[in-house]
Amino acid sequence: MKKWMKKISRSILVLMCVGTASLCTSGKNVQASQEEAGAVQSLFQKAGNETAPDAEEEKNYLKKQMEENRERFFEEAQRQGIGSEQAEKLFGRLLEDKIFQNGALALTGLRLDDIDGNGQMDMLLMVQDAEQIVFYGSGGLWFYMNEDTPYCFDEEECSYYGIFDVFWADVDNDENVEIVFSAEGFGCGAVGDSYKAVFKYKNHTMERMELPSDLEIDHDCGLVVDVIQEPEADSYSAYCPYLDELIPFGRENECPPPEMAEAVGGNARGFYDLSMVEYEGKNVLQASEYLYGEGGVADCAAIAQFLITWEEDGTPVVLKWWIEEAF
Repeated sequence: MKKWMKKISRSILVLMCVGTASLCTSGKNVQASQEEAGAVQSLFQKAGNETAPDAEEEKNYLKKQMEENRERFFEEAQRQGIGSEQAEKLFGRLLEDKIFQNGALALTGLRLDDIDGNGQMDMLLMVQDAEQIVFYGSGGLWFYMNEDTPYCFDEEECSYYGIFDVFWADVDNDENVEIVFSAEGFGCGAVGDSYKAVFKYKNHTMERMELPSDLEIDHDCGLVVDVIQEPEADSYSAYCPYLDELIPFGRENECPPPEMAEAVGGNARGFYDLSMVEYEGKNVLQASEYLYGEGGVADCAAIAQFLITWEEDGTPVVLKWWIEEAF
């Protein structure tokens, strides 16, 4: 009942917003706005006359969603080379734990693999609200490691639509596996947006690790980098306050340079393109950041690269950074 009323409210809100936008755009749209207002009135009348979906309809909806979840699970399992018998056991465990809440949640992403390398199949799956779909926060990321208690990551700033990248390795060289996860969002400009998280699996428990990022409230801004235009032609610098280092770089610019050095841009959207690389004989995490110039976030000035590791107490450390000039 609650979700049904929310759907009506959202529809009314959309119609009202469209009508308002029409009035703001031009006086020629007044007639169209009046028609939209009539549609809103009709929707109010319809909402007053209709009743909420009955229990049987809700039951059928949940049943259908569970069938879709099962079908998608087995399709993904087959695509990832998992036999039907093993897939049946894995899916049965999800049913026992009621991960899908009897059909209220939809399966949006699945990875099946021996993540910790002990010969036993592990599961990473993503779910989201099947009926009231929103851009962010409506779902969760589940880790099934061996026979351990499942671990659920639930963050309001994360998108659970199922578009994600993940890899696992001993990134910090402590002989435990880390799972490096990035969920794509719906932001535009620069490199879009994605939610980044690194998880350590140790002693049969899962723990989220910190990244050396500057956090403002709940928004991951990455490491702050200021883009500075120098007085010389085609000359710029990137300054990172976290490291207190300035790196010069070149970039073609048809406009005349300023009389004095001035800040014209910075980093946008935080880290992206996370990967593991080797540095001085050890594994480290490499993370990129998009830098924009005086033309705004669509103006790629350069790419900053960071090499990240962690101390024994879990403190993140940037070992090295450099600038890749835009092509």
